[in-house]
Amino acid sequence: MVELDAQYRNDGLRIITSYNQFQDIKVIEDKVTELGIKFPVALDGFFDTRFEAEILCRVWVIGVDGKVVHAHKDGWELAALTELKKVKYPMLRRSRVRSDVKEAAAAFGEGQYAKAYKLAVEISDGDYSDNAVEDADYIIERIEDMSETLAHRADVHEINKRFDQAESCWRELARCYKGLEGLRDPDAEIKRIHGLGDYELEKTARHAFVATRLKAWALFGGIIDDVPATIKAAKQAAEIFDAFAKKHADTSVADAAQELGVAYKNWAKQLEDENASTDE
Repeated sequence: MVELDAQYRNDGLRIITSYNQFQDIKVIEDKVTELGIKFPVALDGFFDTRFEAEILCRVWVIGVDGKVVHAHKDGWELAALTELKKVKYPMLRRSRVRSDVKEAAAAFGEGQYAKAYKLAVEISDGDYSDNAVEDADYIIERIEDMSETLAHRADVHEINKRFDQAESCWRELARCYKGLEGLRDPDAEIKRIHGLGDYELEKTARHAFVATRLKAWALFGGIIDDVPATIKAAKQAAEIFDAFAKKHADTSVADAAQELGVAYKNWAKQLEDENASTDE
């Protein structure tokens, strides 16, 4: 996957993974570093939302039409590359444009959105056919929509104290959209976020929260159809989250930790009640 991501990311391939092992955060981070993984690695930490599959590793390939074209541990590379052949201008959502607009579309497909925007504006404002102007306007609207979505997402992440994600949005805007008319300076936004008073506190707490979820999740490793062991693990997980919430009470993740603690307590109680009724 790492090789395919490196080779075909600019051609439209997008890889998202779900990590489903009972390991702590250091093991996962070390593996991500070792493999040089650049694509998202989704983690979870609550038993009822765990990832399940008939076989591991199972890979789903979603085609250009948004439908699943492959779901198995083998053969996914061919399925992904077959779909990639259908992509001419990644992210544009169109495979054909008028000849006058091809340069702008090509720049768009290469992720050079600021350049594509400039070229498209020249066509939109110039002496070109109505069809060419229509295609150019579509590219302009697409780029504006994408950049505005990223900027809005950055703001939402910042409001919710998810500073890492906010920075990621601005870094993407700096990489592909910098210089776009109306766009706030991404470098200035990142610098501003770094200067926020609770930046380090929240960033540290969120990293610790991920580690705590994985720690709680690891308690269930090896438990298969063992109700007493599951109840014990759920109670221990609840204690872990309660302790985390107290330690990080001044951060935005405290409430989420408390909610998970309550969820695990309720689950343990539910299992105890079901087990008691079965014994009767």
